Amino acid sequence: MLRTKIPLFERLQIESQSNCNRSCWFCPRTYDRSGKYYDGAGKPVLNRMSTEKILDLLDQAHALGFRGRVAFYHYSEPLLDERSTMLAREAKKRGMEPYLHTNGDVLRHNDRLTEEVKKLYGLIVVGLYDYETNEELEKSKRYWNDRLSGANLAFSPIGISGARSAHSIGAPRALVPGDRRMSVPDLAYENAPCHRPLIRMLIQYDGEMCHCCEDIHGDFRLGNIDQTSMEKLWFSERHQEIVQNLIAGGREKYFLCRDCPMPPTAPAPAGKKISILPRRSSSRAGEAGRKD
Repeated sequence: MLRTKIPLFERLQIESQSNCNRSCWFCPRTYDRSGKYYDGAGKPVLNRMSTEKILDLLDQAHALGFRGRVAFYHYSEPLLDERSTMLAREAKKRGMEPYLHTNGDVLRHNDRLTEEVKKLYGLIVVGLYDYETNEELEKSKRYWNDRLSGANLAFSPIGISGARSAHSIGAPRALVPGDRRMSVPDLAYENAPCHRPLIRMLIQYDGEMCHCCEDIHGDFRLGNIDQTSMEKLWFSERHQEIVQNLIAGGREKYFLCRDCPMPPTAPAPAGKKISILPRRSSSRAGEAGRKD
């Protein structure tokens, strides 16, 4: 039995494939040239995880007692994978609740898939990215409320002209250039506790376990599901150490966390003060998970 200092994840994201039909200004994948999502020439990388591996991961999660929400994306559009509804059904068979985060483009012209999606997913979040005014945003919401009527529906609105002209929840990312369209200040929080990595286990299409949604390249080197089990990855000494350091406000220990714009999840640890600083540039790929 592994010695565990952290609880099991509350949500599970298994990225079934690498593709997305959009290149959004606020998304880290748009700026990737590492070969994870785009190669050095800016061409998309098209790969996917095998069905057998995904089902095995669901079985492993079930054996660990996981019965929470599960999704099949990271920085990709899940409905580009023709297996998406089959995978959702498999998750439900194991007592889990499949959820979906989609830009909705695939659903606009596919009535059959739309009906399947409404029945299968316990939560559907539609990203709304093409509006310039609040009136256009409300029109988009009405469209999706009608098309996905009966579903548990939420929206992620990030407009093309920014919060100054229309409501938007666009937030800075560590690996995204600063942009005036972001709805919150582009800042970093020194000594700020972060509990976010405890919430989700993120596994990319190539089997790499990611630390959090900022860790697009797997720079924390947490391991690969092809080499070890889900249990050993989640409860590894390295993962537990990183999580505990961040809960204690140790963002400065890790390059990507030093530049992370996500605010604190708890008050400052005893004897420390949370400093709010201008965010620096995170262009040094491959150093995110390294300690200084």
